[in-house]
Order: sequence, then C-alpha cells, then structure tokens
Amino acid sequence: MKLKRLFLLIVLSIPMGLLAQAKFGYLNYSEVLKCMPQYAEAESQLKVLQGKYDAEIQRSENEFTRKYAEFLQEQKDFPQNILVKRHKELQELMEKSIAFKSEIRNTLQTARNKMLEPLNQDLNDAIARVALQYNLEYVIDMGTGAYLFVNAKAGMDITDAVKSALGIQVPVNNAIPSTLLNPAIDNSKEK
Repeated sequence: MKLKRLFLLIVLSIPMGLLAQAKFGYLNYSEVLKCMPQYAEAESQLKVLQGKYDAEIQRSENEFTRKYAEFLQEQKDFPQNILVKRHKELQELMEKSIAFKSEIRNTLQTARNKMLEPLNQDLNDAIARVALQYNLEYVIDMGTGAYLFVNAKAGMDITDAVKSALGIQVPVNNAIPSTLLNPAIDNSKEK
C-alpha cells in the first residue's frame, strides 16, 4: 500500500508535459505466464505434490477419527487420570495436524515459487526485450488491477508481442498489429 502511494506521489509530481511524452505498454502478465508451455508442466508437478500431501493429511485425519471414536467408546471405563491422558493425546494429535497443514501450505507455496522462478525470469526478459524494441518508457501489468484506468490510445497492448517473443503461438484473431511488428511505422499522423 505504501509503495502504491509512493508511486502515485511520484507520478503526480512529474510535470504533465513529460507524462504526455511517455510511451508505455501494457499486458496481462498472468495470461502470458499461463500460455507458456512450461507453466502447464509446473502446475502438473505441483498437483502431484499436492496429491501426496493430501493423502498424508487424509491418513492423519483417519487416524485421529479412529482414536477419537475409541476414546468416546471407552471413556466411561477409564479412571480420571487415563481419561485426562487420552484427552491430551487427542489434543496433541489435533494440534500436530493443524501445524502440518500450515507447513504444507508454506511448502507448496515455496515449491510453486521455485518452479515458476525460471518462467518468470524468461517472461521478464521477453518483456524487457519487447519494451526496448518499441522504445517504451514502462510496461504495466493490467492483470493485477493496480491501475483502474489506462487510456489504451496513449499506450500499446504488448501481450501478444511478448507471447510471440517467447515463441508462443498467437491466435489469428489476435494477430500482432503491423506497428508492433515494425516499430519504424509511425502513427503520429493519426493524432
């Protein structure tokens, strides 16, 4: 939140003449990332890992349910000190299960970040190449919702150009405009 405020403060302090000259591009980062062939492979590996953890969680829950059912059946026959001991065992088992689930969430997030790190690096490199190729001042990720309004006439959508730079097939109905393929074409006469 502080970073957004700082960015807004910086943008508001730039003279309007300089902003009018800035050329920017925009894309949906997540959309491009999900189009990368390696993304599907990483997601598949994560699902396999998730399945293993889910199986362990289920085994742990089954063990807890079995022990709890035994406790309920036998509790009337236990002396007070055994009853307290078994209750503590069940409580510890439940706490361990909760801690394990939290650990799994962290482990899966770390694994996801590690698997996607090379993809993010490739995508960031492609964005930088495209931005430099088209002499863009900056590129905005429209998928994050960080910007509520962008005048598309003042910038250019480079999503398909970045996909193309990564070797991802762009559907014909999303064909890259000739101005993106050849930045030498000047559309300034249209203004």
